[in-house]
Amino acid sequence: MARTKKPVTVKTAPAPAAVSNRDRLGQLAAVAEKFKGWRPAAEVLTRVQAQPTIFPQLNRKLRIGGWPLQRFALVHGPSSMGKTTLVHGLGLSFLNGGHFYGYIDAEFTTPETWLAKLMATQSTHPGFVAKRPKSYEDTVEAVREFAESISAARESGKLDKETTALLVVDSIRKLVPEKLMEKIAKGDGGVDGASGRAAMMRAALNAQWLDELIPMLYHANMTLIFIAREAENPNASPWEEQFKVGGGKALVYDSSLVCRVTRAAWVKEGTGDAAKVVGERHRVEIRKTKVAGKEGKTAEAFFHTSNGAITPTGFDRARDVFDMATDLGVIEKSGAWYSFNGERFQGESGTVRALNANPDMLASVEANCEPGEGEDAEAG
Repeated sequence: MARTKKPVTVKTAPAPAAVSNRDRLGQLAAVAEKFKGWRPAAEVLTRVQAQPTIFPQLNRKLRIGGWPLQRFALVHGPSSMGKTTLVHGLGLSFLNGGHFYGYIDAEFTTPETWLAKLMATQSTHPGFVAKRPKSYEDTVEAVREFAESISAARESGKLDKETTALLVVDSIRKLVPEKLMEKIAKGDGGVDGASGRAAMMRAALNAQWLDELIPMLYHANMTLIFIAREAENPNASPWEEQFKVGGGKALVYDSSLVCRVTRAAWVKEGTGDAAKVVGERHRVEIRKTKVAGKEGKTAEAFFHTSNGAITPTGFDRARDVFDMATDLGVIEKSGAWYSFNGERFQGESGTVRALNANPDMLASVEANCEPGEGEDAEAG
């Protein structure tokens, strides 16, 4: 007769009491406080900070109210079309706000007399500093020292905590590493001194440098702009860009903003043979951004410079505002007449003169061009 096995009784531990969601959140918070060097994400991943610029259209198109901080950007375009003019306008914006503007003139071509016309009295602002570097390595060290000095002064209380800075390198192509300079001086290795690999060497160094720059700019609460040159791209297909940007792909890929500057037109007064040039209209194409949403693949903004014929020599803010307000319908056009808030002005030049002569009206027109609620689209 087969033996019947007794059933085995397995003793199990009692089920743990259910933990409420509130208690669980409390547990997470208590443990998170023990993480060294960590803070709540809402305190670290803050909204994009920006410095308002003297360019009203650029402020609007960037959709964060100005030029982003804690990031670096790339500005490029054809020669003599306004790249350096744009960055000096951005530098002027930082100086106007009581911040630093550092300019590394690797091109060795920027005269103080031109800056005095472009920036007026701010060309001698105590926060405006410049350097003409000896080499690539000299520039890297200068950028590091600039950022660390500002951070240290802010932490020690010698600078207001809100003080920030813009640093511009003009241009990245002119920075030559010391070893490459030695090869060029000796005439070794072909026409560029490196058997045709000079551009590759520079691109690799730039990519390596960016790895240091990105966290440095964040902790120094400053922004940096590289100016790059363009070259024709003869092998480009019809749907590709017809130009190449020097300095390596990392400059484009890692930039928060990539802006291309070209001359849109000469600004003239009068018509036909009697027309005379009174300034320039520059186009800024925002081709890539990590700081906000865009209207499309490319967003466009314009800024103007004056030769002194209608408005003072330098940046023509009155024409910038007029251009934006007319485009948005804030200033209404009827034939050769323009009107705003019941006042009428004859012709574009007449309206620009009136705006330039009346700062309160200029401010009112610009305020009416501000984006409405929900129109801005910010991103991290």
